[in-house]
Amino acid sequence: MEATLPNTTAAAWKLNEAGLSIVPLGSPFETPPEWFVEGRCSGDVEKARMEWPKAPRLRWKQYQETAPEDDVIEQWTTLYPHANWAIVTGYGVVVVDADSAEAVQFIEDGGITRTPLKAITSKGKHYYFQVNPEYPVHNSVRKNKIDLRGIGGYVVAPGSTHADGTLYRWETDGYMNIGDTHDLPMLTPDDIAAINGFNGQSLEDKPAGNLGFSTDQYPLPHDGSNLAEGQGRNNAAASMAGQLIRQNYSLMDIKKILDQWNQSNTPPLSSSELNTTIASIVRTHGNNHPGSGIMIEPQSPARQFAFNHVKELVRGVRPINWLIKGFLETDSLSLMFGEPACGKSFSAIDLACCVATGKEWHGKPVKRPGSVFYIAGEGFNGLSRRLMAWQVSHGYNLRNAPLYVSQCSASLTDLGNARMVSESIQQIVEETGGVIPSLIVIDTLARNFGAADENATKEMNTFINHIDQLLRSKYECCVLIVHHTGVGSKDRARGNSALKGALDAEYAVVKSGDEVKISAKKMKDADEPEPMHFFFKSVRLPFADEDGEQQYSCVLKHLDPDAVEQMKTSKELGTAQKRVLDILYGLISKARANLERGGRDPNLARIEAKDLRNECVKIEAVVGRNNWSRTFTTLVEKELIVQDGLFVSLSDQYDNLKNEVIN
Repeated sequence: MEATLPNTTAAAWKLNEAGLSIVPLGSPFETPPEWFVEGRCSGDVEKARMEWPKAPRLRWKQYQETAPEDDVIEQWTTLYPHANWAIVTGYGVVVVDADSAEAVQFIEDGGITRTPLKAITSKGKHYYFQVNPEYPVHNSVRKNKIDLRGIGGYVVAPGSTHADGTLYRWETDGYMNIGDTHDLPMLTPDDIAAINGFNGQSLEDKPAGNLGFSTDQYPLPHDGSNLAEGQGRNNAAASMAGQLIRQNYSLMDIKKILDQWNQSNTPPLSSSELNTTIASIVRTHGNNHPGSGIMIEPQSPARQFAFNHVKELVRGVRPINWLIKGFLETDSLSLMFGEPACGKSFSAIDLACCVATGKEWHGKPVKRPGSVFYIAGEGFNGLSRRLMAWQVSHGYNLRNAPLYVSQCSASLTDLGNARMVSESIQQIVEETGGVIPSLIVIDTLARNFGAADENATKEMNTFINHIDQLLRSKYECCVLIVHHTGVGSKDRARGNSALKGALDAEYAVVKSGDEVKISAKKMKDADEPEPMHFFFKSVRLPFADEDGEQQYSCVLKHLDPDAVEQMKTSKELGTAQKRVLDILYGLISKARANLERGGRDPNLARIEAKDLRNECVKIEAVVGRNNWSRTFTTLVEKELIVQDGLFVSLSDQYDNLKNEVIN
């Protein structure tokens, strides 16, 4: 069977020799990988089968500006001999994608500048043009219309096979070598206007008005709050319109949203003022992003309010969709709170690394491993050290893990900033072939709340709504917020109670001595898990500072119930009792070493009780002669020392205590 599959290696090298930037896609001749089926296609196997042949196998952003080196292509062709290939657009070429018979007919009839280089696709044709450095064309997709594949896009290359079996193949007018891209024509502004007209965006459809200002006047995004006269209503409308355009809202939706916002202003802008503002921003966006286009109407009708009969709900009921079994659900909003330096960020990092690598979290399986986005608010150098410590401690190489850490905090109460975070995540999702995040961590709420008031209901609800709409609901993932305790009560998270009401799960992190306990305070749809106990384990990092001093960090190590009892035992021991155990441990170690040097079995080492007593009472600070008997008897009763006639030894319980707790 293997021999009958098409080998696309030669086609890939031919594209490379033509000066094009290429990346490997999936193949219709292989089963889509599980991460693609579950992540990109939400478990829909048929959808995955259709989309995998057009999906990049790897992150490809770097190849938008620089073509891959020969050794990289050699590696790809060796790993994926039957792969489809993509031509990255915006690098050397831009492509007009006619995805229907009507679109092909429009172009073939001279609707735009003719080009001698085309490719036949499953539903239509690709028309290749030379990049015009004076008139950049950005990627713009219109379903069932004519797409522009430019900066930020790619097309499936000839030689590849569609999921339906269609072979992508070149079609040229006369003699045309695909390496002669410098001989191709360039798209003109008139071509873009003609394409927009075909797509339904004619000039008469565009709102008109007095374009007397520029978006450069409005550098700060507006958060959607209502304004009075003199508070910059026009500026705010311009800012909101620009944000919505970047989010690919249609002009009809933008007008509805701004009309609704405007009615709450005192007084509202006139209709002509508002229309003029929208028209100005549309024109400015078109000038800054030639060829990007803006939809007039939404692609699908807005959902209507409706009811379902209970039988539909009962029939469609499903078990809980866990991210981490028994601890965190997918598509949920969760919180982990605690006092400063209690270990809550260590816990969040631990969870993030386990989800990104698929490693079980202290006995709890990760059911949906995948990409993790960590929105950090502080201590970026310390965060790097903690990630390194986790990697060293668990033996996982995080270099290839889909774990992404923000470069700064985000004011998530601000609509513009919240959208910016969502767009940044979406960009990585697209670069990785549509793999959506499994977990988004916000550490901490305070650092990512902006200048708003945590105790205000309105502002807390704004924070929650932005997270729900732009992060949790958008990707159906778990969003975990790291937060601080209240000032008056250490048993609850601080801030407005609207936060607790919105949570699906809430956990308290409490540090007592060396122990860290994580206990559930709320679990909306499942039984609350039993508290989990941890302690900080020091980890030696693989580098030293400039003075040669070795560097260390910590990880959380899980304590099972027996180890928790051992820790309690350790806390109950007095200073003298601990010193007696240490001295006995030292005597046994010395005796074992002497036997080993003499070529004898070190397991024969035995210590007489009188020798232990003499060693301990040498120094009154350890234990006095009058207190020896009581101290020794207590250690025997606690089953930490075993007495056998004249000899004494350390028990297995002591060994566990030493290994699991003291070290």
